[in-house]
This record gives sequence, structure tokens and C-alpha cells, in this order.
Amino acid sequence: MPLEVNKHVQRIRRYQPFDVDASELIYEQADQADRTQSPYPVVTLDYLVCAIERPTAKTIVLTGDAGHGKTSLCANLLAELRMGGETIPSDVRKTVFNELRKDGDAGSPVALTRSGRPLYILRDLSELSLQAGADKLVELLDPPGDGVAIICANEGQLRKCVAEDDNLDNGGTGRAKVLVKTLTDGIARGQVSNPDGAVTVINLNYQSVAADSRTGGFVPWVLRQWTTPQWSRWKPCEACDAREVCPILANRNELNDATQGPQRRAAIRELFAAAERAGAVVTTRQALSVTSYMITGGLSCENVHAKYQWSRSNRLWQAPHLYHQALFGDQLTQQQRHRVPAFLTLRKLDPGKVSRRQVDDRLDPDTVGRFPPGDPKSYLQKARTTRDAQKQAEQLRGLYTFLRRADFFNSIDSKDRFARMGLQAGDDFVTVQNESGDLADTTVRDRFLKGLEAVQGIHRAGSNPDFLVLDPAFFAQRARAAVISRRVSSKNVEVVDQVTQWQKEGRTGDIPGMRNAVEWLNRSIFIRIPAIDPGQGAVSVEVDLLRFELLTRWAAGLRSEVQHEAEIRGLSGSLADLADSLNKDDEIQVLVGNVMRKLMIDVGDKIRSVRA
Repeated sequence: MPLEVNKHVQRIRRYQPFDVDASELIYEQADQADRTQSPYPVVTLDYLVCAIERPTAKTIVLTGDAGHGKTSLCANLLAELRMGGETIPSDVRKTVFNELRKDGDAGSPVALTRSGRPLYILRDLSELSLQAGADKLVELLDPPGDGVAIICANEGQLRKCVAEDDNLDNGGTGRAKVLVKTLTDGIARGQVSNPDGAVTVINLNYQSVAADSRTGGFVPWVLRQWTTPQWSRWKPCEACDAREVCPILANRNELNDATQGPQRRAAIRELFAAAERAGAVVTTRQALSVTSYMITGGLSCENVHAKYQWSRSNRLWQAPHLYHQALFGDQLTQQQRHRVPAFLTLRKLDPGKVSRRQVDDRLDPDTVGRFPPGDPKSYLQKARTTRDAQKQAEQLRGLYTFLRRADFFNSIDSKDRFARMGLQAGDDFVTVQNESGDLADTTVRDRFLKGLEAVQGIHRAGSNPDFLVLDPAFFAQRARAAVISRRVSSKNVEVVDQVTQWQKEGRTGDIPGMRNAVEWLNRSIFIRIPAIDPGQGAVSVEVDLLRFELLTRWAAGLRSEVQHEAEIRGLSGSLADLADSLNKDDEIQVLVGNVMRKLMIDVGDKIRSVRA
């Protein structure tokens, strides 16, 4: 049999920006992409279809980092309008793509809404100068012919153009600032539209590639599409002479395995979800790049053929290219990883770097599979020199990294996945976001408060019914004694997820629009502490998964004031709003070491100290 080149593998490889035959990874230039399959059914498209039909709607802004798919959303919207909800053939996709490329400057309508209103699309605000962009934004606030306008804009460029229009001395109108106001309200309260409904701003930085939905989000969908036997995409591989030593085919078979394939794909999805909860904004483009590199291992069919022809029975070169190793980008340079920042966050969550006794004890180097990482028993040879000992230690470290990663995706037990990523508090973080959680369980709340006390340098033993806030003057420099500005009863403190936080800030009780406008995943939790004035809202402290992990470890006694100085400074700034600077009592509470004392001003300005 001959050596075959699979065109499906070639298509997948084009999503890797560091590959020589990669496309530009933007919708307008992806004319060689696979258009035989339907696009991912993103909820934002359905939201857009409804939004342009609202009678009050005039301007819709899609903002966010480059790579979220703003242009593809517009193209799919045009195709949807063209076909009226029916299956969209590939020639229609190509037609609307060409129309968008030609008329994407919002100079003329590109389509009509179902209610007959003209639809204008500005494909990319960044293509215009600041002055031209400001003028275009003002123009599209009231599109001609009672139309609707969709503007695709990077957040930075949007703010710059709005600032340009806000410069009244330079001919600005000040009208465009409603766009930034709506964007800011979306961040603070999850709203996507201004009060009269004329302006809608959808912040795609809240879009998740591992959404908490029935389908599991974009990444599992891509894995199913790329590894499925549908349309005979992988049939050429079955006729290839190199199929027995090909890591690309091995990756596809393991991810599409009928028994273990679903749990492996679920583990990959949870890893992406953890990356997003750790503060990373993983765009659709980045997700495609990482998934592409993971499946192909960074190899092409020609690369595999060359190695096969060099040594047809060699099975020692494939290990770094297996999906559970390639996912962490070990073979990429630092510069290449920076081109796809998702790799940097995934490497922080690498289960191969986390040593856990209950995991390592069951790993067997003799069962590494048909593609082992070198000779699994080489580390057992007697070391004669220091260099030999160092080499064997490195081999053993590499072997166990390989085994831990493989076991992470093969394990049927999904309960300890956060711990295997090095996140002991991960399960508690997700519990806060679980609607069926036990409201009477105060474990997470108490640990959160104890961590915030540790941020201020307070380390009290046991579980305490109150939360201490130091005077801000003692935040930066803790002496032996510190003045306590305020004591807050723990029972009045609550820990909530992002959606609940938006509901409480909006004070309406309605589900925020952002929750339904994007592929949603709760990425942050908030602790809400009552303000000094009962008439004011609660003071909220936001933490992502990594910051919550830090708080949990600080609560357990970790001291890392220098290493995490920036985190401590940020959290201390949030706590400063809780301090009672107007306290005029004659009694001052002081924390001496870990002992509470009261300083009381007596007659004659005498100060008496008593133990609290």
C-alpha cells in the first residue's frame, strides 16, 4: 500500500499560526476551509437574529478580542437571513462571505431583516482611522432608512474612537459615548442594551469555548467534528502504510473511541473551562489552534512519512506528539506559545507537573502504551557519574509527566480533576456556581473570609463568627499591633457566582442579558460584605479560580507576601471600602499578635487597655 496524504489533516493544520502552511485564521481569508459542514450553533447568532428584529434596535456592537468570531457571526447572520432558517449550502456561505468582504464598510445595506429594515454591517472598526471611526460610529447610531447597524470592533479601538468623538473642541459630538456606557454597564451588571433599547453591546470576551451547556461548548463540538468517521475523512489513513506508527491517527482513534473517547473529550473540555475560570480569555481562534495542534501533534502527513521511511518499526519518536502531550505545547518555543496564549494558561494547569501520592502509586511505567517516551526502564540502570544520575532523574521526571497526563484523560474518576491540576479549591469554586448547592454550607464563605483576613496579615486560629477589617493604614505594613477598623458578622456575608452578582447589582432579579447573549460559563465568584451605611449596596470582592486558590491556601497558613505582592495589593484595595473611617467611639479595638484588646479613653485622656 502507498503512503497517503489526508486532506482533512491538511485542513486541520491550517489553524496553527506557527505552521508554514497555515492560513491567516480569519474568516475573510479562510477560502480553503472546510465548508462541507455546518458551523457551530453558537447562541450569539440566535441572539443577533432576534436583536435585529426589535423595533427599537438601531445599533448593535460586537466587541471583544480578535479571534472571537465577530466576522463569522456576521457572515452566518447574512446566510441565515438569506435561507430563512433552512439548511445553508456551501455556495450560499461563499456568496455571503464575498458580499461581506465587498460591502462590509456599512456604506450600503448588505441585506434586509425579516421585518424589511435595511441591515448595515461594519466588518472591522480597526480598518478606519480614529477620526473616520468616530464619524462612522455617530452615523451608525441612526442608520439611514430606519435601518439596523452591526459594528464589529475591538474594545480598545472602540474606546479610542468614542474618546475621539467626545473631544468637542475637535469637532466631536459626544453622542458615541453611549456605546462605551452600555459596554461598561455590561461589565458591571451584565446588561447588553441601553434603557431605550436602541444600542446593544455584546462583549464577546464573556464568550466561552467550554460553555456550561448541554453540548459542552465549542471545544467538544470541534473534537467531535474533526475525529468523526463521517464523510470518510479518515479513510485515506486506513490505506496508508504508516498507519501503525502514525501518532495523528492514534490521536484521532483515542479521541473517537466508543468507550473512552467521551471521557477523554470531557477531560479536555474541563481543562479549557479551568483555563477560562483561571482568568484566561480563550478566543475561538485560540481554541481552534490548540485543538488542531493537539490532534496533529504538530505533525503533517509528510512528517510522519519521512520518519516511517527512515525507520519503519521505530515507536520511540511518537510520544511527544500524542494528544495528551501536545495539548501542553512542550515542543513549541516560547515565542510560538505567545502567539496562542491559551497554551500558557494550559501549562499552568498541567497535571503532569502535580505529584499526588494516590495517583503516582498506581502509575505503571510498563503500561505506557504502544508509543512509550523512550525506554521506560532506562532510569533503572546503575548511575556511575553525577551526570548519569542527573540524566536518569530527568528521564524519570519525563516518564512520570507522560504517565500523569495520559492517566488524567483516561481516568474514569472525574472528581479529583481540579486537584490533579494543582487546584485544591477548584471543586469549592464550582460549588458556588451550582444552583443546587446547599445554602446552609458555610465552609466556602468562612474560608473566603479567613483568606481575606490573611491578606491583611491577620492569622487567627479556628473558625470565627466575624470578619475583621484593619484600618487601611495598616494594610501595607503590619506591625505587632494593628487597629481594627470594623468587625463584620459572618452571617451577613454571602458568596455568589457572576450571574447572581449581576442580579443583585441590577436589583431587578431578572437574568442579565449577557447570560443569554453568549456561550456562557461562570468564571468568577464574588463575596458580598455589607457596607458601613445600611443604605448602600454591599462591597463585592471578585476572584477567579487562581485567586480563590491563593485565598484558600492563605487561609490554611501560607505566607507569601513578597511572591504575591500584586495580588495582595489588589485585594487590599477592595477591602479599603469596608473600613469605618468615621468611627468616633471612645473605644479602639487593637489586634496585638492574635489577641484582641480594647483601648478605652478615660477621664483625663487616660488610655486603658483591656483584653476583649
